[in-house]
Amino acid sequence: MSNQHKYFEECLAYHCAPVLRKCKSANMFHVSRSKIPNIDCLVHEYNEIFSSKQLFIRILQADKPRITIYLYSAEILESILEDPAIRSFLRQYKYPLNSISACLDHLDKRLNETKFPHEIGIFLGYPLQDVLGFINHEMCYYVGTWKVYNSNKVEYFKTLFNRFDDLRNEFINAIEQGVRIECLV
Repeated sequence: MSNQHKYFEECLAYHCAPVLRKCKSANMFHVSRSKIPNIDCLVHEYNEIFSSKQLFIRILQADKPRITIYLYSAEILESILEDPAIRSFLRQYKYPLNSISACLDHLDKRLNETKFPHEIGIFLGYPLQDVLGFINHEMCYYVGTWKVYNSNKVEYFKTLFNRFDDLRNEFINAIEQGVRIECLV
C-alpha cells in the first residue's frame, strides 16, 4: 500500500468510521492536494471498492488547494432528502431536489460561494432542528459531533456520539494494525 493510500485510509478511519458502518449518513474532511496528488484516482478506486455497499466519495471544492472529501451512504442520504421538511428547508437555498448528485453539485457551488453554508449540516445527517437551532442562534444543550438544540434528545445524542467515537477508535486501531479499510466496511 502506498503512503498516499495509507494516509487516505487513516483519514477515512478518523473522520468517516460511522459512515462506513452506516451509523451516520455522511461526513467530510479536508485534505491538501499536495498531500495526496493523485486524489482523483484514489477516489475512483475507493468508489469502486465501496459501491457495493452504496457508499460513495465525492470531491468538493476540487479547484482549491485544500479540497473537501465527502463520503456518504446513498440510501441514508436519499431517505433524508425525501423528508418534506428538509426538502422545504433546502428549497430556500435553491437546491435541485431531483437527485443526490444534483444536490451535491449545488452544495459544491454553495461551498465555493460562501465560507460555510449552514445547510451543510443536513448533508452530514444532522437533524433539521439542530441545523435550524444553529442558524437561529438558539440555546444549545449539548456539543458533541454537532450542537444539539433539542433538550429532550441530549441523552440520546450523547449515546450516539459515544458510538461514533467507539467506531472511530475501532477503525483507527485496525488501520494501525495493517487492516485495509474495505475489510472493516
